[in-house]
Amino acid sequence: MRAQVGDRLVVESPRVDAHRRTGVVTGVRGLGGSPPYQVHWSDAERGHDTLVYPGPDAHVEHPPGGTGAADAEEADAMQTTKRWNVDVVVSEESEGDSARTWAEVGLATDDGTALRGHGMARKHPTDMDVPEIGEELAVSRALSDLSRQLRQVAAADINDYSGLPWRPT
Repeated sequence: MRAQVGDRLVVESPRVDAHRRTGVVTGVRGLGGSPPYQVHWSDAERGHDTLVYPGPDAHVEHPPGGTGAADAEEADAMQTTKRWNVDVVVSEESEGDSARTWAEVGLATDDGTALRGHGMARKHPTDMDVPEIGEELAVSRALSDLSRQLRQVAAADINDYSGLPWRPT
């Protein structure tokens, strides 16, 4: 990532319910346009800049007609951002002093891949009644199941594209 004064820094939101954050680069502290950057966020008070070390959810937008070295370097570079949403459904069934919580998580990608993970948690009759614990356990197990399936899809894709079996490192 390379920026120069006047470029726009955009940080995508990791949450669906929050907006991305944008700001103008007012200073470059790294060598050759590399981070950290002094940034004035569009939602900040005037004169209040922040020192930013951008993460993987950030990208730099150069103003039209820019001629900096960053433009030449990034002309050959490619950056893509995708958003995958995971749908989570939790249900609980109680019988006397015991309870079971089920979770189902779903992932559908733009290429048509659709996966579903499942998880379950059980409350013993002598356990305290704290539904959040059952939900957390069931959802974590469903996400783990989804993760396992996604690794299997990736392994099959690696095999299809390279002709070699996937060997986890």
